[in-house]
Amino acid sequence: MSEQDRKKAERAARERFSRATTELREGAYRFASKLRGQAGIVIEELIDPEGEAAVMLADVGGDAGALELSLHIDAIVFETWLFGQIGDQEQLDLDVGGHWEFWFNFGAWIGETLRRRHGGHWMIGGEDPHGWRLGFSKILLEIAPFVFAEQMLRMGSGAARRLLLEIDRVHTTHREQRERDGGQDVERFSAQHYLRLHTTPLGQWMAIDFQALNRWWNQTPTRDLIKELKKQVKRLGASSVNMVEQLTEALQKADGGKPVGQQTGDRGLFEAIAQLLSLRRATAPLRIDVIEKYVMPSVHIGLPDKFPPLDQEDLASLAEGVDFYAFFVDVVPHKYQADDEGFLSSIPREDLSSPYRDKTKLELDKGDWLIVNPRHFRDMLLEFDSTRMSEKFDAFVHYVRQNEHAPRRRDDSRILADSVIQAVADLKACVTASSKEGCALVFRLLPPPT
Repeated sequence: MSEQDRKKAERAARERFSRATTELREGAYRFASKLRGQAGIVIEELIDPEGEAAVMLADVGGDAGALELSLHIDAIVFETWLFGQIGDQEQLDLDVGGHWEFWFNFGAWIGETLRRRHGGHWMIGGEDPHGWRLGFSKILLEIAPFVFAEQMLRMGSGAARRLLLEIDRVHTTHREQRERDGGQDVERFSAQHYLRLHTTPLGQWMAIDFQALNRWWNQTPTRDLIKELKKQVKRLGASSVNMVEQLTEALQKADGGKPVGQQTGDRGLFEAIAQLLSLRRATAPLRIDVIEKYVMPSVHIGLPDKFPPLDQEDLASLAEGVDFYAFFVDVVPHKYQADDEGFLSSIPREDLSSPYRDKTKLELDKGDWLIVNPRHFRDMLLEFDSTRMSEKFDAFVHYVRQNEHAPRRRDDSRILADSVIQAVADLKACVTASSKEGCALVFRLLPPPT
């Protein structure tokens, strides 16, 4: 893309965002104003966490019978009015102009109300409001107000209760975070945090039993492989049905008497069969930048016995508000040497190999798998323990606070610290599983979540 085209695209995006935020404000106002004019309900009072409706729901807790009788009269009127807007039709139809406008105003009100109350950022993903999301600035939580609004308008009885409970859940999560922050509201997450969630690829570690995979791929007749795949549905549940059906449909085109590996080198087919029949362990997918910047350094740091003195540059970084755990991995020396030029700025090239028969160029950005020799991690992770690592981080925070020149600030990084430490623990489990005979450690990239 040329510089001129880039600037044109940025200008169009800014204009779309400005137009959308105006529509959101106006839509929210129209919804609240229409409800007040037609039903006499001030919606802000109805959803007030200290108001009568919220208190009544809190008093009955999870008692299903009591919940049926617990709604404040205004909530009952609100629900009746809400579904009255559908008119004579049996259900919501977004192809009907009046329905679409009401749904948009309802979704805009949900999002704008929560944004004004708690602080947050709109992410405008295209022209369809279904893709518009709100990310909160004080807690890491993202919602899709228009998807939720449609669910409410389609669910019938119970919509008002569900709406009040969900709004209260967001309020409670914010209140608990404020309590942890000593009664202060701490702005942690910018729009960029949430944008990265949807634009940065995810990385995942897997322990694959290649000995078993070789048997299914290169030795078992395709007809028997199909039978085995169908058996996996019982073990894996309904979520695997579509994948198994697609696989069996593709495999039925092959010669049933020959192993599929003798008939094709299709990487996608190879990977799908591996996941269903040979996957022994896997980590939760995590943003690749988090893996490279924080998880890998944490592995190389090990469990530090002491911390280095902090110089002026370190203190300046701390004063600028750098995440405390990011500061930890930046200043604490590595116990184990990393290969800065290697894969993930950690792993030497000689410890990498291809899992595919053709051994040709790997394209990780397109989803290709990469075998990593588990010996690279084995010694480093031998002593790792998530509880002890958390204690070392807490000790580091205490160490920094004892420095009279360090800026006074709270440890506001438990989210990143806990996420990274758990990721290292998951990696250790994968390395252990991949160390068994016939198994190997595999890394892959996944596309960003939509």
